[in-house]
Amino acid sequence: MAATPSVSETLQQNRKIKGRVVDVNNEPMIGVSVLEKGTTNGVITDFDGNFTLDIRGNSAVLVCSYIGYITAEIQVGNQTALHVQMSEDVKVIDEVVVIGYGTTTKKELTGSVTSIGKDDFKAGNISNPIQLLQGQIAGLNIARPDGADPTGGFEIQLRGLTTMKGGSGPLIVIDGVEGGNLANLNANDIESIDVLKDGSAAAIYGTRGTNGVILVTTRKGKPGHSLIEFSSYWTTQSVTRKPEFLSADEFRSTLKEYLPNQAATLDYGASTDWFDEVTRDTPLSQYYSLAASGGSEKLTYRGNISWHDDKGIVRNSGNQQLRMRFNVSQTALNDRLKLDYNISYSTAKKNYSGYEVMKQAVTRNPTEPVYDTEGRTPISGGYYYNDGPFKYYNPVAMQNESTNETLDREFSGSVHASLKIIDPLKINALASLVETNTRNGYYQTQYYPIDFGTNGRATSTNSLSSSKQFEVNADFNHSFGDHKIQAIAGYSYYDYWNERYYGMNYGYDTDIFSFYNMGAGSALSAGKASLTSNKQSNKLISFFGRVMYNFSDKYLLSASVRYEGSSRFGANNKWGTFPAVSLGWRITQEEFMKKFRWLDDLKLRAGFGVTGNQDIDNYQSLSLLTFGSRFLYDGKWTSTVYPNSNPNPDLKWERKEEFNVGLDFSVLKGRLTGTIDYYVRHTKDLLNLYTVPVPPNLYDTMFANVGQINNSGIEISLGASPVVTKDFTWNLNLTFARNTNKLASFSNNEYAMVQMNTGYFSEDLKTYTQRIVEGEPIGNFYGPKWLGFDANGDNIFEDLDDDGKLSDGDNQVIGNAYPDFTFSIQNSFSYKNFDLSFLFRGSVGNDVLNMSRLYYEGFSYFGSNNILKSTLDHPEYKGGAIYSSRFIEDGSFVKLDNLTLGYNVPLKGKIISKMRIYVTGQNLLTLTKYKGMDPEVHLAGLEPGIEWYTFYPRTKTYLLGLNITF
Repeated sequence: MAATPSVSETLQQNRKIKGRVVDVNNEPMIGVSVLEKGTTNGVITDFDGNFTLDIRGNSAVLVCSYIGYITAEIQVGNQTALHVQMSEDVKVIDEVVVIGYGTTTKKELTGSVTSIGKDDFKAGNISNPIQLLQGQIAGLNIARPDGADPTGGFEIQLRGLTTMKGGSGPLIVIDGVEGGNLANLNANDIESIDVLKDGSAAAIYGTRGTNGVILVTTRKGKPGHSLIEFSSYWTTQSVTRKPEFLSADEFRSTLKEYLPNQAATLDYGASTDWFDEVTRDTPLSQYYSLAASGGSEKLTYRGNISWHDDKGIVRNSGNQQLRMRFNVSQTALNDRLKLDYNISYSTAKKNYSGYEVMKQAVTRNPTEPVYDTEGRTPISGGYYYNDGPFKYYNPVAMQNESTNETLDREFSGSVHASLKIIDPLKINALASLVETNTRNGYYQTQYYPIDFGTNGRATSTNSLSSSKQFEVNADFNHSFGDHKIQAIAGYSYYDYWNERYYGMNYGYDTDIFSFYNMGAGSALSAGKASLTSNKQSNKLISFFGRVMYNFSDKYLLSASVRYEGSSRFGANNKWGTFPAVSLGWRITQEEFMKKFRWLDDLKLRAGFGVTGNQDIDNYQSLSLLTFGSRFLYDGKWTSTVYPNSNPNPDLKWERKEEFNVGLDFSVLKGRLTGTIDYYVRHTKDLLNLYTVPVPPNLYDTMFANVGQINNSGIEISLGASPVVTKDFTWNLNLTFARNTNKLASFSNNEYAMVQMNTGYFSEDLKTYTQRIVEGEPIGNFYGPKWLGFDANGDNIFEDLDDDGKLSDGDNQVIGNAYPDFTFSIQNSFSYKNFDLSFLFRGSVGNDVLNMSRLYYEGFSYFGSNNILKSTLDHPEYKGGAIYSSRFIEDGSFVKLDNLTLGYNVPLKGKIISKMRIYVTGQNLLTLTKYKGMDPEVHLAGLEPGIEWYTFYPRTKTYLLGLNITF
């Protein structure tokens, strides 16, 4: 920054100042905020960087600010014309991006990677840090199919479906430790999250990189003054949409109209809202986090402990989480050696209510009372009992007379060492251990309505697992002249095992001990109890390398390869090679681009990479043995052992080949930035179960690598700062993503499959809801096309085969569960100490099968069961559930996902340095034509787009939060 006078004038009380703002290359800067310090008097520079401002006296100080540049302050004095030169903030321009086994800068990045820092995280009731990414990254779809269940999980899908039988979620890497569980990580402990999206970026992770990689970097301490950070919030919630079943009065009037002969016997005299009986009105959840950090130039630390008590809207459901983390960084040997120690421990106590409870609550006769006040059925324990058809149970009794509890514990510890051998060469090593213990206990008393007569039933499941990871690599980083080379070569070893125990017993004399006295049940002595256990393990061994070359900050090259072996695959295919290459061209560094002063940066990227998927069950390539019948041999009973599956020594990983081309740009000095990516990915050697001849095989099915899925799509991310002044800023972020898929092939010369039925099947429906056919998109709903009702109230379907009846020949594509495109719009505003942000998220073109309408929009079960109010829209129809296009609905939606208003309290004391108070609303508004509970349903696997009739309600969440830094 430089300020020089051009003219001197006699001092005046009021005068006009003119000036010009340029960058370090003397190029004019457009839209720079020029403000008289301590006042609201300010202007914005024009296209040529010029400004004019009226000031008072000679003591005025002008503050020039712009995103990505260091703020400049100029003492005006007696000057009347100013020349201001602003310097780029190197921290912004050279933003560090984590890419796996290293880092690079944003300007040197050649793969498709999106980074989110802690300042970009959404506020809210965060049970899993994956929620921080929802709506923030183009192409990354995150769904919570279990509604607002605090014990439920999340489904993650990046750039479409790429597998038939393997896992579809991205690899999670936390501080270099692979296979982490984000649910056990406190969101306040996260510094940044980087998502490796394309094959060229993810290929360095080999057989685990097909579905993308999410790299999480936790917060570390900084040298200097010690900090104590306290965070807390309190939340409550309400149901977004209650299922619209008949009330007690509506039920009675409908009985009289449609079942007049049974109206008296089916009206039990009560008025019960069963939904309200099994849910809480306004459950209160709370979160507390306390962190301490600090250190010296040689040693830094950060420790955090948090407690999260998340109560569900359904009674008996909740999740209590205790998380602890301690990170220490240390340097030695004259800063040539750096050591990082990361230790974490977490526990989660989860209480389940069971989704069957909600099914019973919405379908139960609303004229029945909750409790049996007349003692008509002593066996029910005081609950009103009516032995209706089709698994008809009292939902309040199901809640009160059962306990379902899971206790998760996880310990994670890692040590990372980095030793500088010579100036450009470092040796890095990582050793980690992650151990988990999951114990589930379930108990139902003698009054549980499903199993009267068993005198209590208990189950207990205990699962132990351990993973060990060791890595060592050499890292070379050297610059000379216009050349910069970064190279890495390493070895990785990963070992995982799991053991599981399960026991079941029933017939207890008392319910006092719940599932803590498993052996007391009479079923054990009667030989009717059960006990099982098993142990499994798998290993990965890898060699990897990468070279990154930068010439003159203009031409960029990255090439990597991973050679990896997995114990999960056949003897003939244990090892695989996964190469990748990507190129970058920073076009704005060319001389012919210098005239485009408004264009800050323009980079073209292209990459190709091969990744694998080994996320299948263990031992699928082997012939497993099992025990059979016993026989008498030499006076002793001896068990037989026989193989129960076909071996496949040729079984190997699924292989994804992906091409990606991208464009990154920044214009108007960073006021508008963006990324556009187009990708084509072919996943080959799909893992699936195929029919094989017997003989020569022992059994008629075998796991084999056959088929190919193709995905292609476009992703757009835009960021803008329309307004930037000293007191007011407005930032805008937009994302757009479109993905299309097709099952290119399903068979080869050895294994054949015409089609694959999937989705939901029951005796009522007598058909599968979805079908996978070669040459067609995955996610298609198959069934008859519904045309309406005839005069007699019977369904009319399109008769494709002209046989005059409903048959398999009438089935056709009636919808697809995957959206045409997804998008998000995020705005954030700040005015002085206030800030406001909101995020809209949407999906367009996805279809949803409304199972509640399919089963409960009809009179076939009415009387013994309740029905949806919409049934009365077609009173002429008296038939049962017939799956058809009638129940496939447009699931497009727009959601107000997050709304936050915050205030940073101005402080003058020395004890508290920062204080922020904020309020947040989550899931406040949903705009959709969908008639069910919520259009955002399952998206992963081969049966997406189904909203099950056993559900957990969606909720709106209201939150009050407080952050204090000491």
